[in-house]
Amino acid sequence: MKKTIALILALVFIAALLTSCAAAAAPQPTPVAKDIMDETTDAMGQAIDTPAEFTADMTIISTAPSITEILFALGVGDQIIGVDASSNYPDAANAIEKIGDYSGFDIEKVIGLAPNLVFAGNGLQHEQIATLKEAGIQVVSVEPTYYDDVAQSILLIGEQVGKTNEAQALVDSIAAVAAEVSAKSAAMASHPTVYYAMTIGDSGYWTSGKGTFINTIIEMAGGVCVTAGSDVEWPEYSAEDLIAAEPDVLIVSSWVSEEALLSDPVMSQLSAVKNGNYLFISDDLINRPGPRIGETMTIIQNFLLGE
Repeated sequence: MKKTIALILALVFIAALLTSCAAAAAPQPTPVAKDIMDETTDAMGQAIDTPAEFTADMTIISTAPSITEILFALGVGDQIIGVDASSNYPDAANAIEKIGDYSGFDIEKVIGLAPNLVFAGNGLQHEQIATLKEAGIQVVSVEPTYYDDVAQSILLIGEQVGKTNEAQALVDSIAAVAAEVSAKSAAMASHPTVYYAMTIGDSGYWTSGKGTFINTIIEMAGGVCVTAGSDVEWPEYSAEDLIAAEPDVLIVSSWVSEEALLSDPVMSQLSAVKNGNYLFISDDLINRPGPRIGETMTIIQNFLLGE
């Protein structure tokens, strides 16, 4: 993997969140301009226009894979005419025209497709978002950093595409899973310390930090994140700090191979690695703040419970 991650993570956020197709690059977080989205402002802190009545002939472009998943979950997948290169779920997303990668989409292609609405990320795409708005295209930034923003992004997208009931139902279904997971977590006899290995080795020891949706779902599942006190949301953890933290278990992104994990000079020193106390989880699941977040926290909790 290329060590381009450092420049982007210094800006601050994930997500869910890839620069290009899975075979080409490592996951890259996204900066967030606003703590929590609300009914009147998006993830860039910009005022949201009152949506026009959304009709069956209107078209959408999505510039982030988590957004694409939300749109399909709300039942408007057929109206998506462009997606970023990492939008690979559900399978139907693979057949949609690609408009660039997460960190930089093709402005001319997007304008040429003449969408009625573009759902975008936030900080990494802010210059392109501004250009699209200058071209008269409606753009709404909906990429979450925090767990509470996942529900808000779904509701915001639902409002824009005339699927408010479906959006609320999706949010309620996620909340139901979260409540069940939280109840099991409260009943756990002990709560193991957890480290999330997003990348390792030459790519740097990047991980999730304080307040991020990834740390939140690990904590909801019953883990105690060793990075809970980090200074930034998406830190590059030092080898010394990681070895000193000696987490009970590791959650490992599928970007990392087991061979790399076992041979890494830092990770191989950890008892969790020596004893096999680690879980590989799909990068598409853990790094995307979207409809499958309930599935992700359930997988993590089952691992923590030994189920």
